Amino acid sequence: MLSSTIAKSLVGGLAVALLLTGCGRSDARQAQPAAGAPIDAEPADGTITVWAMGTEGELLPKLAAQFSQANPGAKVQVTAVPWQDYAKKVQTAIASGDAPDATMVGAVDLAAFASTGGLEKVPSKLVDYGSFYRGAVQSTLFEGAEYGVPWYVETRSLFYRKDMAKAAGVSAPKTWEEYGPFLQALQKQGAKWGLSLPTGATATWQSVVPFMWQAGAQIMNEDGTKFTFDTPEALKGLEFYRSFITSKITSPNGPVSLGEIEPQFVAGSTAALIAGPWEENLLKSAGGAPFVDDKVGITPLPTGPKSNASYIGGGQWAVFKDAKNREGAWKFIRWMGGPDAQKAWYDLSGDLPAVESAWNEGKLATDATLAVFRTQLKTAQPGPNTTTWRQVTAVLDAEFEKVAKGVSSPQAALQEIQKKTSAIGTGV
Repeated sequence: MLSSTIAKSLVGGLAVALLLTGCGRSDARQAQPAAGAPIDAEPADGTITVWAMGTEGELLPKLAAQFSQANPGAKVQVTAVPWQDYAKKVQTAIASGDAPDATMVGAVDLAAFASTGGLEKVPSKLVDYGSFYRGAVQSTLFEGAEYGVPWYVETRSLFYRKDMAKAAGVSAPKTWEEYGPFLQALQKQGAKWGLSLPTGATATWQSVVPFMWQAGAQIMNEDGTKFTFDTPEALKGLEFYRSFITSKITSPNGPVSLGEIEPQFVAGSTAALIAGPWEENLLKSAGGAPFVDDKVGITPLPTGPKSNASYIGGGQWAVFKDAKNREGAWKFIRWMGGPDAQKAWYDLSGDLPAVESAWNEGKLATDATLAVFRTQLKTAQPGPNTTTWRQVTAVLDAEFEKVAKGVSSPQAALQEIQKKTSAIGTGV
């Protein structure tokens, strides 16, 4: 949902960054536990205590009631945790051993929690990881092992003024080569800015790094020991980002707060933006449902030299090493990782399923907007699963801002990023 998605990207991640700043990995990390014992196929029983954040925590009891119907001997006790308290509560639970059985985890935060030794590895054959979107599975990994089961996902695609596109006689861009001319055609229909992009606000990297991926960049080496931002592919991606600003398609002063850009999009002064599934509701609030139906188009991100990769986020489930009802917790998580439960959760919350087969029925199969995100999710990927990633993203946001403002060139920015991220390290 809107509130939880934004909070997860900003509040939750920043809190985890503070957690790691105060407690370095070398001090907090324990010997990695062996994978947990297999979980049998018998119904769950006993009380299963779980934490869930934001709106998900408010709605989860409704889904948990369905689990209890299928498992009459089990009761799921949900505690809704505010996102701003999230990291501190998990840290305290791990340190004290006084933890619930399971917790929802923002996808970007798994490595930070797994590195403490306080989470159990996912039992062998608990779920079929091949049934989930690849990017969602990547976000569950830490040092080669799965510590989470994907629950829901989100990614970003291109929203544009389809009425302007129709008036200009242009179709939605499919490649980098078509991107600029398409946006300039919309500007000729009266838009001051063709495309809104972040230019230094928190989480700017989630919009800029995909340009590097699209150009073929791998921003960390295969064994996870070094960040690799000083490559021709990363440079090509960052230069492409800058080209929107230098060609006056994009403002060098991008949005800094939620809800800022939508009135401009509705007014037609900004003709396109990159956003996730929550954007449709924001646009309805700003311009009304008829505006969205008549004037808003959505398409997958245009393909660069190698791909049209977007960023993937979302939520997953993990079990604490000190869980009192370990088997019940894993059985609940296994159930929530199935297509039927994920479809039911979408109906309750609007969160997109991480299981691909859950998209084969109902609105998930027929809605045109959802079809775009379904396509985008096939190439979406997360940031690296390293305990230092939040420190790295602060460097990225700062250097990308210098590029956007014309203070630094893409090449100089990447040199500085490489220098600083090498000093930070990957935690390995």
